[in-house]
Amino acid sequence: MPGIGIVTNPNSRRNRRYPERMRRLGYILGQDDVYEMTNRVEDVASVADEFKRNDIDILALNGGDGTNHVTLTTFIKVYGDKPLPRIAFLRGGTMNNISGSVGVSGEPGRILLNLVERYYTGQEFDLTERDMLKLIDGDSVRYGFIFGNGIIANFLEVYYQHRSPSPLIAAQLVAQTVTSGILGGELARRVTRPVRAELELDGAIRPLQNYGSIGVATIEQIGLGFRPFIYCEDSDGSFHVALFHDVGTTQIAKQLPRVRFGRPANPEVITNLSTRRLVIRAEEELLYTIDGDMHRSVGHDLTIEAGPRIQIIL
Repeated sequence: MPGIGIVTNPNSRRNRRYPERMRRLGYILGQDDVYEMTNRVEDVASVADEFKRNDIDILALNGGDGTNHVTLTTFIKVYGDKPLPRIAFLRGGTMNNISGSVGVSGEPGRILLNLVERYYTGQEFDLTERDMLKLIDGDSVRYGFIFGNGIIANFLEVYYQHRSPSPLIAAQLVAQTVTSGILGGELARRVTRPVRAELELDGAIRPLQNYGSIGVATIEQIGLGFRPFIYCEDSDGSFHVALFHDVGTTQIAKQLPRVRFGRPANPEVITNLSTRRLVIRAEEELLYTIDGDMHRSVGHDLTIEAGPRIQIIL
């Protein structure tokens, strides 16, 4: 009989910090539900195959943005043409920007308890839908909701070097980077190292030039309440592209209040577009992030397309 399937990443920072809370989730489930811990990335494929054979109704993900990205990438590949189950984000990680952006809040146990109660009493779920991004990097295909290189990836690289990353640490790092930019410091130079690339957006070419960052998303928020991707839901099958021009830390910092409240920035600083396909042709290999996970490109080219549209339980 179909039920709820949970995938837990015991290696996420939050689950490592509270292992007893992670174990309690299994006690909340009904008799037809399945609870799986994936210690390795390779474990996810076997779990996905099991859930597909059992025709699971709801896929509950207990991890942060990175766990969700890796798990959904594997499930999409295993499920193939079969639609994914409805997705429930349990917010078991340190970085939960995706779930927060679509309106999911609370602790993992409380979210799951509400999920199980509504499911087994036949109540309707509040749902939202989002397209995922399909990122093609050489022979690798990854799926997620937020892509960024340049400033976005450089910032995360510095952030992850902290012993205990947290929203407070991230906010402090933003302030330090802005101050460093005003003073011409090394931190700002490291974070704002530009990306030089030619872009192709739905067949239209933007010639080779420097960008502070190229951000792409199908959700509004990028973290700390900032909402740069205001065109993320323009139409099904499209996504928002934010082109941060190479204008320096100070000019970008002046636009942060507008970005914080989801208002269009000065187009000479940040150009906002909606597109269905983006090709980045860079002069060198790219450091980039997808949903908080860090990668370095196989070559100099990356292609981003609209991926599958999924249902998310609120």
